Amino acid sequence: MKAIAHHTYTEGEDTRLYDAAKKLADCWDENIGPGKIEWWDGHQGIKMALIRFARYVDEVEGPGTGDRYVELAKFLADNRDDGQEYDQSHVPVQQQYEAVGHAVRATYSYAGMAGIATDTGDIDYYSAVMSLWNNLINKKYYVTGGIGSGETSEGFGPNYSLPHNAYCEACSSCGLMFFQHNMNSTYHKAKYVDLLEETMYNALLGSIDLEAKNFYYPNALTETGLRYPWHGCPCCVGNIPRTLLMLPTWTYQKNDEAVFVNLFIGSTIDIENVADTNVEMVQETDYPWSGNVSITVNPAQSAEFTVYVRIPDRNTSELYDPVPKVNGYNSLAINGNSIQPEIENGYATITRQWEKGDKIEMELPMDVQRVTSDERVEANRGMVALRYGPLVYNVERIDNQNVNKTIGDAPLSVEWREELLNGVMILKGEWEDGSPLMAIPNYARTNRVDGEGDEDPVHSRVWINKE
Repeated sequence: MKAIAHHTYTEGEDTRLYDAAKKLADCWDENIGPGKIEWWDGHQGIKMALIRFARYVDEVEGPGTGDRYVELAKFLADNRDDGQEYDQSHVPVQQQYEAVGHAVRATYSYAGMAGIATDTGDIDYYSAVMSLWNNLINKKYYVTGGIGSGETSEGFGPNYSLPHNAYCEACSSCGLMFFQHNMNSTYHKAKYVDLLEETMYNALLGSIDLEAKNFYYPNALTETGLRYPWHGCPCCVGNIPRTLLMLPTWTYQKNDEAVFVNLFIGSTIDIENVADTNVEMVQETDYPWSGNVSITVNPAQSAEFTVYVRIPDRNTSELYDPVPKVNGYNSLAINGNSIQPEIENGYATITRQWEKGDKIEMELPMDVQRVTSDERVEANRGMVALRYGPLVYNVERIDNQNVNKTIGDAPLSVEWREELLNGVMILKGEWEDGSPLMAIPNYARTNRVDGEGDEDPVHSRVWINKE
């Protein structure tokens, strides 16, 4: 993937990393496969990389030129059997329906499987990844978008077992985002991007400090200490930035006749060959602090195509019940004229003859939500989490003195604090005893030193007592 990024950012003028990656992939293909070496990878990033590389080779060298790498990825997946749950080799991948074992290895495996399903049309792979996704999101998913309770080695526990001292390795957040992206590429349903966004803002960004110099390897929902500059297993150090560097690829997707707007990030991105023209997409927004998004569509030539704009649904997992419900949009307009487009798979569908300078303006609802959990999750019984837009919030002892009190029933409000934590929208309310409650986004937690109250080691927490 580094070779793809380098080749892309140099606009194909520097082929050194691309050529090296192709030689390595060719070496694997020449030595591993039917009638050659029968082997499977213990850490499944290779399959995910082969699928991504195959697609990129098709773009660079022509359709079908990357097929051999897809076939190799499928061979590596098909060989898994009679192994162990730890690396998801316990049964053939087509018969795997529950997320088990090492969480990072699992998400890499599932991301690769989703890519194989898309590129080969294998119905057994489609069935398996849908079952795995359903189990992962609706029975083993933290409200922060993290995964992996740590009850097995860096991995998953039983269904509904989500203790607050979660493992939630930073790399598993990376892997989950790749899995959600590949599921979206397969099915073009906005719910997969809703979840990718949730993991990105809360679990992944929450693993690094505001200076991007220190990080958490595991990410518990109750934190007792500060981040650190290094870890004995340094995978996250490279994995976090390479995942964030995928944002230009994930913000938009396209096919021959359409552009999909997935993420709301201020940016200017060129998208090639949509309805036989190139399209510049310009976004202006301060999301996730507000729901106002402006998207200017600049085709090189006037052309008819569809722009699909994601309409977020904040109810992403059956495990959690947010109140009030937040979905849909408040307003949507083209060049100042209000429209009510059809919503297809979570996307507003806008088909028209696009001219340079056409502008989509959208306002998304941004209500504060109180989130309760399925009663089968023992750790969350009698507790509530707070969310605003895609952001899960955290109460810190430095702001609240005691984060183990019970929240009151007073309405929650938002307030922009320019001077706090590089600028954040805080939530304000009351504890049950009438004292002020203040919450900050989970990604910004533990960036301030709190030396008071050492008799209580918990400095910050996501889940708050409600009874």
